[in-house]
Amino acid sequence: MKVLAFNSSPRKDGATNELMSLFLSSAEEAGAEVESHFIIDLDIKGCTGCFSCWWRTPGKCVHRDDMDWILPKMVEADAIVFGTPVYIYNINHHLQRLRERTLPLAQPDMEIREGGTQHPSRFNRQTPQRRVIIAVSGFPDQSNFNQIHGLFPDATKIFLPSSAILYSPEGRQLVSGFLDAVKKAGRELAVNVDISPETRGHLIVDFPPDVKHQLVEIHNERSNRITPQP
Repeated sequence: MKVLAFNSSPRKDGATNELMSLFLSSAEEAGAEVESHFIIDLDIKGCTGCFSCWWRTPGKCVHRDDMDWILPKMVEADAIVFGTPVYIYNINHHLQRLRERTLPLAQPDMEIREGGTQHPSRFNRQTPQRRVIIAVSGFPDQSNFNQIHGLFPDATKIFLPSSAILYSPEGRQLVSGFLDAVKKAGRELAVNVDISPETRGHLIVDFPPDVKHQLVEIHNERSNRITPQP
């Protein structure tokens, strides 16, 4: 199967890449054909809302940039993996820009399906396309990912709050089960073209209150050491 991945973090060595690498390397080892990109390395202009891609030049944007080759690859992919840090309770602008520029893949007509209104795809697939969203945040609360739940309702979610926990052996031990599940999810996607409900149940970390307090104290202690004193 073909897996296409986009990491929107401006930090190539950050926690977003840590989780994406675990997931994608596991999928590749299990036989998937993986292609991965950092969005900051791509030339993607902003959508102007002109709707030329719907009526004037159906399926083709007015911009000539890297989306010219990205869109066909998105159509061909069996699975698309997005990775993002959470900035102010949302995906970052790099990922948002990429998503806005997928408008040419949709038809202008509207249809009501399962009670919701949407634009049908311009391309008919023989098999469903899987989506995975991998997101990390600095705060230890799951509520930081509420917006992302809404933006990716049909995607498999891999969410790690307080992601700085990955940078210490003790922290990694605390989320070792989660990290194992991330690798297992990559294997399952490659082999089964889907991720089992059982594995999905271990892909979202929800810290209990006492652990949240510990994480906050650790963060504040580090921050006080870094912050210049007057």
